Amino acid sequence: MFTTVIIQASPERSPYIRALAADTGLLHLVREYPTVPAPYELTRIVHASAPEVILIDVGSGDLALHCCTTIKSIDAGMPVVGLGCAPHMMQWAKDAGFTTVLGESFTTEELCEAIHCSLVSLQGGMEQSLFSFLPSKAGSGASTVVLNTAMALARDHQKKVLVIDADLRSSVLSFLLDVKQTSGIQSLLSTSDEFDQFKLRAASVTVEGVDFLLSSRSLDARQPGWPQYFQLLNFVRERYDTILVDLPELINPATIELVRRSRKVFLVCTTEVPSLRMTQKRSEELARWGMPEHRFGLLVNRWHSNDPSSAELAKILGIQVLKKLPNDYPSIRKAQTEGRFVAPNTRLGKAYSEFASVLAGDANAPPPKAAGLLQSLFSR
Repeated sequence: MFTTVIIQASPERSPYIRALAADTGLLHLVREYPTVPAPYELTRIVHASAPEVILIDVGSGDLALHCCTTIKSIDAGMPVVGLGCAPHMMQWAKDAGFTTVLGESFTTEELCEAIHCSLVSLQGGMEQSLFSFLPSKAGSGASTVVLNTAMALARDHQKKVLVIDADLRSSVLSFLLDVKQTSGIQSLLSTSDEFDQFKLRAASVTVEGVDFLLSSRSLDARQPGWPQYFQLLNFVRERYDTILVDLPELINPATIELVRRSRKVFLVCTTEVPSLRMTQKRSEELARWGMPEHRFGLLVNRWHSNDPSSAELAKILGIQVLKKLPNDYPSIRKAQTEGRFVAPNTRLGKAYSEFASVLAGDANAPPPKAAGLLQSLFSR
């Protein structure tokens, strides 16, 4: 939940606004004012109460507009939602600095969307260090790719790496790492309004320098929503150089928050016909969720030299091929049997290292032939 301060137009309107805010299930009320406070009091509200979003009843007219302007002068990045705005005041409210404005009559759903839009517009932009991996279908090897790319980033580039396991029901990362997971990311997300370094450390597992927030695969754990992932990203983004997300094959209203804020989304597929067909479906789903085409592309896993080329695959699927990872079953099997990463001196291990070099932005790394298109896309 997001901490909030509500500033009312009058004591009579307070119960109505308070009830709507409570019904959203998104807000934790820390302070409420029945009328517009004086400017010095607004400074104290912003600094002492430190709300994550402020709701202002615009029914007080010019007082509400001046209130918003004062708050924005104190903290330009504060999300401020205007409520109950008359039609003739809409433009004035926007000019005063309100992040989003709702009319005189609105629903709980509209208030939820206004809060979401306000937070996203000011605090939820694209993260340069965030990369998500979306499997075309189960068994495409996305988790293995995430695992070994994370290791290459930490080993070859000394990056502080976090892996977020967002495949909460069908995760295999803990199996691949051969670790027992008792709490994991579900326990952390359940306390998203009280994140701290201690809770992050308690919920994560560190393997060879890489931190993992692994799923417990609990059937009883409450499914997170977009606010939990929103707050998680805002908490960890300053603590890690690179964040990799292992997504479930189906995007939902919660995981879209991870997708939307990713610098790049890699669609992981193989050259098998079912996988290629499902890749097209995943591409359509990303487009429907509003993901721009230039921010996602294809990562072909288990590629053989006699498989279609990058150009052929791009022509067939209508999706840019960003990277091909060679098929190296012996190396994968050995790593999974021993619960470790793919050896860096193998053919596949070298491909992971090349891929990690591009994500790390290592200008000194020799540009591998297979990664040429990926590097050109990242330099745009």
